[in-house]
Amino acid sequence: MKKIYLDHAATTPLNPVALNKMLPFFNELYGNPSSVHEMGASSKKAINEARKKVASLLNCKPTEIFFTSSGTEATNWAILGYSEKNPSKKEIIITTIEHHATLHACEYLEKKGYKIHALDVDHEGFLSIEQLKKTINSNTLMVSIIWGNNEIGTIQNLEEIQKICKKHHVALHVDAVQIVGNLKIDLDELGVDFMTFSAHKFYGPKGIGLLYKKEAIDIENLIHGGMQERGLRAGTENVCAIIGLAEALEQSIQSLDSYTNHLSTLSTKLYHQLKSKLPQVRLNGPMIGKDRLPGILSLSFDHIRSFDLAFALDKEHIYVSTGSACNQLNILPSHVLRAIDQENISNTGTIRISFGIQNKVEDILYISDKIVECYLQNKS
Repeated sequence: MKKIYLDHAATTPLNPVALNKMLPFFNELYGNPSSVHEMGASSKKAINEARKKVASLLNCKPTEIFFTSSGTEATNWAILGYSEKNPSKKEIIITTIEHHATLHACEYLEKKGYKIHALDVDHEGFLSIEQLKKTINSNTLMVSIIWGNNEIGTIQNLEEIQKICKKHHVALHVDAVQIVGNLKIDLDELGVDFMTFSAHKFYGPKGIGLLYKKEAIDIENLIHGGMQERGLRAGTENVCAIIGLAEALEQSIQSLDSYTNHLSTLSTKLYHQLKSKLPQVRLNGPMIGKDRLPGILSLSFDHIRSFDLAFALDKEHIYVSTGSACNQLNILPSHVLRAIDQENISNTGTIRISFGIQNKVEDILYISDKIVECYLQNKS
């Protein structure tokens, strides 16, 4: 029986070109980048070259690129590090559909006396620009926005958000973890203050992330120790992963148009197939198009639990994720689905399908048939 992986928003396989670039740094060029001898210098040079490559690809300065252990660390660093450097302002604006890295970092600050404004979104997941204008004020420290939502695929209007922040002299942090390979990123043109990335979402290795920080902005360290990352993030660098991130980023950007076209084709064909067989199936978020990440489908089905449908598909070796968050004994609708006021939420099962490079158009009919079969066999 064939195995079909449809969970690329969770993680992607490692790009083979990136892997080949990484291999020598596992067992040949293994020197500590902080060592003064030749082997250490070789590792340091490789990191510097990777940093320059990343900066060139994203159109920013190498001194604005910082390597982290993950997108989660990068997001925490942007929010918490900036707040510690600027303690006079105590309000932060986010949305109700942020990633948990943002939500939980802000919850931590809330306990320390910060006021967190979580802006509502509409039924497609878009924040209200007017509400943002009304909420931002002289005590606002930062606006933190997820650019492309990891669950329902909504792409926010970053240009308008940036204009508002700039007008009010408020820092803007953007969670771009799901964006690489789906949209062009030009940091000089975008004008944001912070942006966070995670390599394993764009066919790079796990355990490596990236924080872009505008050069003029100061932040406090989260991790203290040595002088790595220009004294702002201590700890021996993960040289192999840094090399892999830079190469995977280059490969993703080079193939952006063909990749997004492929994902859009897959998403469109599967949704139309399912809709023809199960007219009641609902797509969460915007319709497939320019305002939606091309490879993500959040699909809801009445009279079934999310876990039951995902588990039935798993037994058929079709791997998806659910639209639910498990909380010990209870399975509750995710905060994103609650935020968009999902229809019939208490009696609805939701799965997220996220396509990737190895998925094939010729498998769409098989996938849709299996989804319909598993739904009809397990619905109450």
